[in-house]
Amino acid sequence: MNQLLIIEPNLRSPSGHYADFVRAVGARCREASLGVFAHPAADGMLEAMLGVQVCREQPRVGEPLAEWRTILRAVRKRLPFLVLTADGRHAAAVSMAAAGAGCIPDRARLFFHRPPTTFRDKCFLPLAGPARRHALAITSTEPVADELRASGWRRVACVPYPALAPAEPPVPVPFSHLLMAGAARINKGLDLVAGLASQWASEGRAVPLVVQVSQKHADRHGHREGAVVQELLSSGYLGLRADESAPDRAEYLARFRGALVLAPYAREQFASQVSGIVLDALLHGSPVIATRGTWPGAQVERFGAGETIAERTPAALAAAVDRVLADWPSYAARACDAARILAREHDPRRLLEILLQDALPA
Repeated sequence: MNQLLIIEPNLRSPSGHYADFVRAVGARCREASLGVFAHPAADGMLEAMLGVQVCREQPRVGEPLAEWRTILRAVRKRLPFLVLTADGRHAAAVSMAAAGAGCIPDRARLFFHRPPTTFRDKCFLPLAGPARRHALAITSTEPVADELRASGWRRVACVPYPALAPAEPPVPVPFSHLLMAGAARINKGLDLVAGLASQWASEGRAVPLVVQVSQKHADRHGHREGAVVQELLSSGYLGLRADESAPDRAEYLARFRGALVLAPYAREQFASQVSGIVLDALLHGSPVIATRGTWPGAQVERFGAGETIAERTPAALAAAVDRVLADWPSYAARACDAARILAREHDPRRLLEILLQDALPA
């Protein structure tokens, strides 16, 4: 049977895109034995996933050391593997492992969620020659694919980000609440949502608003987030429901029912980057408000499944919310139509076909 190893030592819990990615691929993986090298804290969660086996080779902590050693072993053994969140460091690690083993790293697959254009990426570029010539670079948007080709990657595949749709296609339901899903951050529009709450508090409005924030945001995401969280929590907005901890997956998905999802993300990061949260929202039939000129915004405009804002301001966000709520049945119906199309496009089988190319033992 074919073998494939996914390497992500930062995978620790069932929430977040690391776990969602592995869960989606594992659910469709029938042609191969799928091993996952992750942090030991994820063992129980991984063992419960369909189609997934836990790779327990040592060391398993102390990344990047554990990650680099795992890449070295995979290259030496000619084992097909995927680095789930790749950047220039991983390309250099693959190249050095291949040089040390005297082999061609053509069974290495590196998934780039964003282009490798940071200063650190450029520092590793001279060390990444064999990887750029022989390894397979995978991404989910054409702008990132173009950047990879421009930096010398010869094998580049662009495939829709893998995601599992609900077992039954969604149907329109009445509006229930506004939702900022996932950990709230400034680059995802936390400051706009805080401004919206303050504005509506002064106007006496109380549309239900669910946001995942906590007093520990400053420690986890930076002092700027901490200050904006405090602004949100002290806004006096009566419709606010602030959750201090991440929900489990069932609750996370349940929150999309009847939700208008707020995703006024920063263009700098999301112009070419997929948002797993927005993809989940649309797959579950939830209309979205997104920033024009971003990947989420392009999906919203493609299907008419929400509204986009050109200016990232609380006033623009409030106006977009009002437009959607004024014609909720139409927006909800279009979001459900989008769900059916996106379920086919983002089925993990499309990624697996690429990952398992040339995966048979030599």
